[in-house]
Amino acid sequence: MLRRRGLAHTMVLWAGFGLSSVAQADCPTNNKFSFSFAGFPAQTMNYGNSYTLTATNGLGQSRTVTLSFTTNGLSSSLVNGFQMPEVSTNVNDGGTTNRNLVVGGVFSGRTTDVSSDTRVVMTRLSFATAVRDFSVQINDVDYGADQFRDWLDINGILGVSTFAPLLATPHGTNNSVPGPHGTAASSMIIGATASPLSLSVRQAGGTSASGNNSNTGTVVSTIGQPITQANVRYGNYPVTGSETQTGQQWIGIQGFSFCPMPEITLTKSAVSHSGAPVDPNRFHIPGADVIYALTITNSDTSPVDLNSLAITDIMPAQIAFRNADFDDAGPIATNFEFSAGASGLTLNSPDVTYSNNSGISYVYAPTTGYDTAINAIRFHPKGTMAPSSSFTIKFRARIN
Repeated sequence: MLRRRGLAHTMVLWAGFGLSSVAQADCPTNNKFSFSFAGFPAQTMNYGNSYTLTATNGLGQSRTVTLSFTTNGLSSSLVNGFQMPEVSTNVNDGGTTNRNLVVGGVFSGRTTDVSSDTRVVMTRLSFATAVRDFSVQINDVDYGADQFRDWLDINGILGVSTFAPLLATPHGTNNSVPGPHGTAASSMIIGATASPLSLSVRQAGGTSASGNNSNTGTVVSTIGQPITQANVRYGNYPVTGSETQTGQQWIGIQGFSFCPMPEITLTKSAVSHSGAPVDPNRFHIPGADVIYALTITNSDTSPVDLNSLAITDIMPAQIAFRNADFDDAGPIATNFEFSAGASGLTLNSPDVTYSNNSGISYVYAPTTGYDTAINAIRFHPKGTMAPSSSFTIKFRARIN
């Protein structure tokens, strides 16, 4: 909100970061935060406790992530004599020194719905501020005859929104065929399937045995949308065929990575058209022109998604937007001045729209000159805004 001599402007800055259908900007490699349990001390944890993990990026920066658990229906938290959860090499993807966070136990019965919290072990990663492009690697998703059938469900949360991941294995992601996807080297089926297991798009289920220390049971889950929580639910798929038992089971979480969100700020300033406002009362004089400057800054090292920025200015009744050459006889031929800086963005006349109903819609066709009917204006720059950059938009208005 800008208040200048009694003239109030309401500004709205919107940027889409993977929430819309616009193309998503890539996260620079050195800005991606990563955490691996390979570098975390081997230890036995407790399902009732929470833990602080520190992820780092190539710029020497760090961010903390909270690890916590929710369990239901466990008759035992022992697997192969080991107390769950633990950080150990009992499960990994084939690297002999790659410790995993190993979670599991013995359920009192088969899981009916792994997307719920009944007969499920849930591992939750929580972020203090929203992150994007979250990815986690999970190992040893498989099936043990008449004991267990690993059932995995992963989602991301932002407020009231829930996002499904993209699931992939090292052995292919073809969801159109039954059985292990892509190749028999995988011990699971992933994604939306009806046969041989009924799974949703965010789930994986074991179909054959895998070694505790191989990549046959490895799946990577990626969520591009902004999230503040990632939930990994783990259960025992309902009995199929002649199975009768509920045996011990575990999976390993090897590590995760994520990108920070761009940090966008907007500032607005105003000067009289004649230059520096030597006379502060000039803003009060009817008929005087004011030049407003909107400066948008991305102070983080993540880019802003393609064509996703929109800046809206709701203008008070005391001013009239100048729909004419911004600098009179100067070189600018538009009714605004755009200084791209290092943003990589462009702004052309079709990217500016006008409203005569205070921003309910932006379809008004302005008249030439000082148009008193315009009471809101929207700027929609095109392109992907670069990290650590800014740009400025200026326009003129007259005091009525």
